[in-house]
Order: sequence, then structure tokens, then C-alpha cells
Amino acid sequence: MSTDEHGSSGPARPRTTAGQHLSLVVGVLLVVLGVAGFAVSGFSDWTGGSQEQQVVGFSVNPASSAVHLVLGLLGVLARTGARRARGYGLLLFVACAALFAYGLSSEGSGDTALNLAWPVTTLHGVLAFVGLLIAFVTKRSPRPPSTAELG
Repeated sequence: MSTDEHGSSGPARPRTTAGQHLSLVVGVLLVVLGVAGFAVSGFSDWTGGSQEQQVVGFSVNPASSAVHLVLGLLGVLARTGARRARGYGLLLFVACAALFAYGLSSEGSGDTALNLAWPVTTLHGVLAFVGLLIAFVTKRSPRPPSTAELG
């Protein structure tokens, strides 16, 4: 039990970390991108697709939509604990850094299994950086001092 600012007792509410909040935001965005990607590309020809199959400027195919959906669901689940959020941040970094490198190496060839183009490759680079933020900026917000500690 803890005492709130009004002096009433209630169950202690665990504080969440910035990494947990960020993993939720990234997770929801990736889930939306994954679901929208399936709506655009359908479920056949998993590694095919063309640059015309796009969601908000990002080219998609079923394989890329599945990757985004899985990473997004893991991000939403990572919201449940600081340790999970740190692990998700590291996973997001590794996965998106690999996708970023793959996108850079296959740029211009037009032959990628994940239908990558420069906007998606850029997104993966940004998400790799965000993964590092989630993993390493996970401090809990400081507890405000109680009135007993102030006096």
C-alpha cells in the first residue's frame, strides 16, 4: 500500500519506463503498417510485389508485412515490463539494422524478397536507432518525494 498526494492509501502502482512507452508506440505503428500491408498486398506471392503496392509511401508485400506485424506485436507485449522493453529494443535494433543493411545492399537491383525501396530502408534505419533508445533509455521516472522526506 502506498499513500498518494491526498493522504489516501491505495495499491502501489508500478511506474513504467520511457522504453516501455516507446516500445508501445513503435509496436502499435508497426502493427498498423503490417495489417495495412496485408490489406494492400494480400496473402499470396509472399516475396513478390511491386513498388506500386504501398502503404503511406512504403512498399509492401506479404513477407514484409509479416515481419512488421511480428515486430509490432512484440513491441506491444514489451510494454508489460522494463526488462521486456530492453530486450525488445535490442531485438528491434538487430532486426532493423539487418533489414537496413539488406535494403542498402539491394538498392537499385529491384530484386528483394521484402520489396524494399529507399523509404522502407530509411524506416528500418530509423527503427534501428529507436531500438537502441528503447534498450538503453529505460530509466524509471523518479518518485516524487513524500511530505515526510521534505521536512
